[in-house]
Amino acid sequence: MATTVAERRDVPAELVHRWDPHNDPDAAACPFLAGAKLKDAPPVFFNPGEEDARARGLGGMWIVNGYELQREVLLNAEVFSSYAITGFATLLGEDWLMTPIELDQPEHTQYRMLLNPLFSPARINDLEVGVRQQAVELIEKVRGNGGCEFMDAFGRPFPVGVFMRLMGLPLEETPLFLQWEEELLRGATIADRAAAARAIKAYLLDLIAERRARPTNDMVSFVVTSTIDGKPIPDDRVLGICCLFYVGGLDTVAATLGFSFRELAIRPELQQQLRSNPALIPDAVEELIRAFGVVTTHRHLSRDYEFHGARMKKGDLVAITLGLASRDGAEYANPDVVDFRRENTRNISFSAGPHRCIGSHLARREIKIALEEWMTRVPEFGLKPGDPPVAHSMGVWGVDHLPLVW
Repeated sequence: MATTVAERRDVPAELVHRWDPHNDPDAAACPFLAGAKLKDAPPVFFNPGEEDARARGLGGMWIVNGYELQREVLLNAEVFSSYAITGFATLLGEDWLMTPIELDQPEHTQYRMLLNPLFSPARINDLEVGVRQQAVELIEKVRGNGGCEFMDAFGRPFPVGVFMRLMGLPLEETPLFLQWEEELLRGATIADRAAAARAIKAYLLDLIAERRARPTNDMVSFVVTSTIDGKPIPDDRVLGICCLFYVGGLDTVAATLGFSFRELAIRPELQQQLRSNPALIPDAVEELIRAFGVVTTHRHLSRDYEFHGARMKKGDLVAITLGLASRDGAEYANPDVVDFRRENTRNISFSAGPHRCIGSHLARREIKIALEEWMTRVPEFGLKPGDPPVAHSMGVWGVDHLPLVW
């Protein structure tokens, strides 16, 4: 008879809980509904199964369910390691690291300090004119149409356009980048995802070579001309940094915009608050980021460790689905209600600790500009009747289809 996961992993039966949002019909409407089903699950539990390639050979992974415990994991980088955790290079059968997110200390700090100025508030201020111009141009294309499919018209191309500007890339190549992103993050098979990873790597290597030969004033040029401890950055680390810029710059803001504008379409009173009082928009941004944590990050155990009753083994995989922290009733009153006047909007939607999202200032600015320009230029909007939104819970939680009318 086959050995059960609990017996094989020496996990007590009460800590084994099956959670499969990818195959939950509710997740197609809203992944946060699928997450709500864990309100009665243990605060830390073992989720059996090896659908995620990172769990192969491990029998499953630990799920940390709640704001404070997730924050505790994210702050304890010594025990909960990020080393080689994304699996990007593994798709290619290679062993270079996405930098600095897959590095542990002390190397992580070296690269983080190098890259921080690229995303400082002052740098984001310098970018605002171009970012706002991008938003206005996209809105004006659909403003007179009485409606649009939001994700195609704005939700995806807006943050991708910002990324293309930062990387010094032609905006005409945006559709290609969107295609690769979709195949990488949500490809139907491992082969599909690997093919996208190969295409991205090849493109970035060509771009790196071009910037080495003819540096400009973009992020890639900064990286290839920088040094650490007086030495040029190694080729594999340059590639790792550029891959992180690619993956981080395309999906998370689009996902947050999708959920945010779906919420606004469902609740016109929220739109009215922003239209009548634009000064409320910065608070709205914080609340929307709080309510819609879209990223799931992972960690490996660097050693055997008991974590709130769960005896984890060295090498075990831990998943931190930040959308679960977004809706933690122990942290937030009425967590499922979006309230732009909420007093407590502190959140870990951009992660926490040494690996907190380096682009959080830029993401906030993009969401703020999107709200400001959309509320100024587009009249009250709602969901298109008979054409419901469609979401996904694979990879970054996000919205695939959001038809709006006005």
